[in-house]
Amino acid sequence: MAYTTVWSVPRGEVRRFKSVLVVFPHPDDETISCGGTLNRFSRAGSVVTVLLLTRGERGNSRGTLDPTLGELRNAEALRATDILGAGSLVHDDFGDGRLNERRAAVRRRIADQITAVKPDLLITYDLAGLDGHADHLACAEVVTELRSAQFPDISLWYVAQPRRLVRLLQIAGQLVERADVDRRRSVPTKRVFIGAGLLPKIRAWYAYRSQRGFIAKGLGRLLPTWLAVSMMQFEYFAEVT
Repeated sequence: MAYTTVWSVPRGEVRRFKSVLVVFPHPDDETISCGGTLNRFSRAGSVVTVLLLTRGERGNSRGTLDPTLGELRNAEALRATDILGAGSLVHDDFGDGRLNERRAAVRRRIADQITAVKPDLLITYDLAGLDGHADHLACAEVVTELRSAQFPDISLWYVAQPRRLVRLLQIAGQLVERADVDRRRSVPTKRVFIGAGLLPKIRAWYAYRSQRGFIAKGLGRLLPTWLAVSMMQFEYFAEVT
């Protein structure tokens, strides 16, 4: 537990934000990346809205299109975000693996959602997209561009892992080591203590039953999900200035 905490990263404050819009490509991205923080925001009185851009219908071992899987992952996302305390889930269907080719439509949709929700904080992946997945990259880039061009007064936090944790995840087989992706990683500037949000994060993680094998890959297969998650007492972010 001590190894997974990088004490040099300053503590982040959640109470100053009243409306938080979280934008990710696939169901489960929000829980894995920052589920504990979302619960903390909710318990602090913030209105949390989760915007998912695809149904995740390619989330199987073959990576092939499965519409029934999309329906299942939508139901899982509803359960997970409810457990985390999100005020609402907006679940779009731009096509799993198609965000890059549909950027214009994705950009309009996210802009419309920002206008409707009026958040004072946006959360998404950093420009490495965690693992370099094309949908992750497209999502992060579109949110970043929109914030810069149209919504500069809204705070933006990237989910960003410290180098030490990235290396640990690579050793454990959770992340593939890729130099092109690692060069794009943001350096965390905030760590948020999960605290009482740990249990909801674990429960939300278990809600994604269809993804259990993908979430617990590599050496993660040897550890129960609850134990692996409980070792991460903080979630890390880079505030975009």
